[in-house]
Amino acid sequence: MTSPSGGSLVPLRDEGGLTPLHCVHPVSGSPYCYSAMAHRLPSGRPVFGFEAPGFDGVSEPASSIAELAELHTAALLAERPHGPYQLLGWSLGGVVAYEMARLLAARGEEVPLLVIVDAALPGTQAVLPDDQLARHFLYDFLGVTRERAPGIDKALVDVPPGAEPAVIFAAAEQHGAVPEEFDAEFLLERYALFRTGVLALRRHRLDGVLPGPAILIKAEDSVDGLLDWEPYVERLTVHTAPGDHHSVWQGPGLDAITGIVEAGLRKATGA
Repeated sequence: MTSPSGGSLVPLRDEGGLTPLHCVHPVSGSPYCYSAMAHRLPSGRPVFGFEAPGFDGVSEPASSIAELAELHTAALLAERPHGPYQLLGWSLGGVVAYEMARLLAARGEEVPLLVIVDAALPGTQAVLPDDQLARHFLYDFLGVTRERAPGIDKALVDVPPGAEPAVIFAAAEQHGAVPEEFDAEFLLERYALFRTGVLALRRHRLDGVLPGPAILIKAEDSVDGLLDWEPYVERLTVHTAPGDHHSVWQGPGLDAITGIVEAGLRKATGA
């Protein structure tokens, strides 16, 4: 199978001479969810993000976690041929970053820092029917917290069970549940990438142990049973940040994540 193209490294903060931090996109395909954290880290630390193939709306999405890990590792090696490497990923990005760390370690490269942010273990969650998954996509796309979810639910109250995603997105657009610049056609394109990522996570299996340190940051409202990474990492440090899966990137949760990452970076490279 031909490797997908279109994935790329994008600078979130490119100034500074310290060892950079590389952040892997979540299921949305976009790394810009890390921008606020990147700009809160002390000066001198470049931060880059991996953008998923398919996010450009032209290239084909990667159909598996292994493909994503291989693609992004190749991009990383092309940009920085030798380590040390520092990786971070949230949600799907945490699983991909973990597999990238294993690939780099197998090459003999040093990965002194891997941060997994609220990433459920692959295969621990069932794939929902398309109509339910489309609703969850809207929550994810908009970064909806539990407090904001009723707004989307109200907009979709007249959409019947089993409706096609296109119908759901048209209703969301019609009732103003999404910003005006995101029409139903655009949402359907983004949903295709989202669904591919969800299926990739469902099918993936962890089959080894990372021979190095890693940090797991759990959102305090997440289910612990979905986040048991200890069997897959030789040395795992676990932290908890306030919030749920999305709100953990706002307010106190963002402050906590930034502080944990900053401390991890200092410990990993001494700067």
